[in-house]
Amino acid sequence: MSSDYRPRLVADQSLPYLAGLLDAVADVTYLPSQEISRERLIEEKTEGLLVRSVTHCNQNLLEGTMIRSIATATAGFDHIDRDYCSSHGILWRNSPGCNARSVAHWVMGVLAERALRLKRPLAQETLAIIGVGHVGSNVQQMAEALGVKTLLVDPPRAEQEGQQGFSSLEEAAHEATIITFHTPLTKEGKHPTYHLLGEDFLRQCRKKPLILNAARGAIADSDALLQALNSGRIEGFYLDCWEGEPNIRLDVLARAERATPHIAGFSADGKARGTRMAVETTLEHFGLNPALIPFDRISLSTPENATINLSSIGSLRPEWVLAHTMKTLSQIEQALRQTPDQFESLRVHYNYPREAPAYQLLGILPEEEQLFRVLGYSIA
Repeated sequence: MSSDYRPRLVADQSLPYLAGLLDAVADVTYLPSQEISRERLIEEKTEGLLVRSVTHCNQNLLEGTMIRSIATATAGFDHIDRDYCSSHGILWRNSPGCNARSVAHWVMGVLAERALRLKRPLAQETLAIIGVGHVGSNVQQMAEALGVKTLLVDPPRAEQEGQQGFSSLEEAAHEATIITFHTPLTKEGKHPTYHLLGEDFLRQCRKKPLILNAARGAIADSDALLQALNSGRIEGFYLDCWEGEPNIRLDVLARAERATPHIAGFSADGKARGTRMAVETTLEHFGLNPALIPFDRISLSTPENATINLSSIGSLRPEWVLAHTMKTLSQIEQALRQTPDQFESLRVHYNYPREAPAYQLLGILPEEEQLFRVLGYSIA
């Protein structure tokens, strides 16, 4: 391939921090996600895609095109038909772990808000983590730093690594006071996750747990979830991912105690990581020179109230900090409840928050320093 080769790329124009990054090495057309179509890819003679999870990369989109590379700036990849890509010589890669810390902070942040409301420290809870990959491992790390007892459920990992340290789904249902899901969405194989959060699992719950889903919507059977709530088998549910999204069920929305439009993984830091990983994938697939990419142009804004003083905070100090840095959630939740038909628009126009390292803590006690560092915060 000649040194002056410039691949023709189509990129989702909603990918943050991407504009201009690839200009030195490729010809890039930026399109709204709804305009990324088979006809447009053929017209543009597109060879590579940079997409989000809303673009379904399957036969309907790819057949007859010149596409040979797909880079998604998301950790999830169920929007990519891997079998079709494999059989047609199309390279693809997701951006694993790019948003793991953001999702973990969503989980621990909403749980911290609950702890403050109940005046009960998180250390009194037993948290079952279903799926212990990038996100689940971050949740585990943060929860255990707070003194939470964790039950780790990950059958594929347990088979590979041995059962020690892992719990079964049945044990999780029996013992947990909170259950959070962080699996991919799979319908095939030995451990399918489609409707894993369904009637069979929910009827085994013994401690009226709170349920959280910030993984994939169809992991949960919506009817079973409502039935479990109506029968008192669960305390309630917090949803960031919804079955059938973006066309979500209003009856499920009405009963969800916390509701956000699939933005748990949305942070400025995570989006920057995802975009960078997608660019690096594209460079690798086309043999382009990474030294020509101005990654230093990615600049993240400083959050409001970036300095947090704990001097006047008495009890539940870690919970208070976690909740304090999640304040923007109430705005997006209110917007979703008022305009659920704008689900995708709310995601596109969401003002990405910063992750914990952007916040500096003052007034912490010496014995708290390690805890807050594990949670990711900067110490003054």
